[in-house]
Amino acid sequence: MPDPLPTIVALIGPRCSGKTSVGRELSRMLRCPFVDLDDEIAAAHAADRGLARVPAVGEVLVEVGEPAFRELEERVLRERVGKGGPVVIACGGGAVERETSRALLAGRATCVWLRVSETELARRMRADPTPRPSLTGGDPVEEIATVLSRREPLYAEIAAITVDGRGLGVEEVAAEVASRLGKGGLRGCRG
Repeated sequence: MPDPLPTIVALIGPRCSGKTSVGRELSRMLRCPFVDLDDEIAAAHAADRGLARVPAVGEVLVEVGEPAFRELEERVLRERVGKGGPVVIACGGGAVERETSRALLAGRATCVWLRVSETELARRMRADPTPRPSLTGGDPVEEIATVLSRREPLYAEIAAITVDGRGLGVEEVAAEVASRLGKGGLRGCRG
C-alpha cells in the first residue's frame, strides 16, 4: 500500500516554473483543493487596505516594497498552512526568501520544487502577458540568473521532491509529482 498523501503539498520554484498550472492539474488529479498563494496575498492586501478591487500580486509587491510584501506573504502562508489540508498550494517564487517561511513550509508541507532551466523561464516570462515587477531593479527577464542564484539553494534546502519540467507538459509534470508523492493509483486526497 502506498504511503498516504501528505496533507499539504507546496509547490515551490521561480516565476513561470508552472506552479499555478501544475498545482491546478495536480489538485484535479488528487481530488483535493488548490490554493494559489499569490491570489491569497492579493486578497489579504485588499482586505487590509479596504480596497474595492483586488490588485494583482505584482502590484502589491510594487506598492508595499519587498520587505513588507514578504511579511504579508509569511502571514498569509502561516494562516493557510494553519488551516491544514488536504490542499495543494502554489507558493510565490520568493516564498523561500524568509527563513521563517522556509521553516514553516519544511515543517508543515511536502515541498515540491518545480525546476526549469533559465532559458525556459525566460521564454515563458516573455510569452506571459502578466506583468512581472523587477526584483533587482532591472528587466525581469534579464534578472532571472541573479534571482535563481539566490533562490535555488533555498528551494533545494526545503524540497522533499524535485521535478525537472524540461520538455514536459503541465499534465506530465503533475503526473510525475503525483507519482513521486506515492500516489501512483491516484486515490485522491479526500481525507
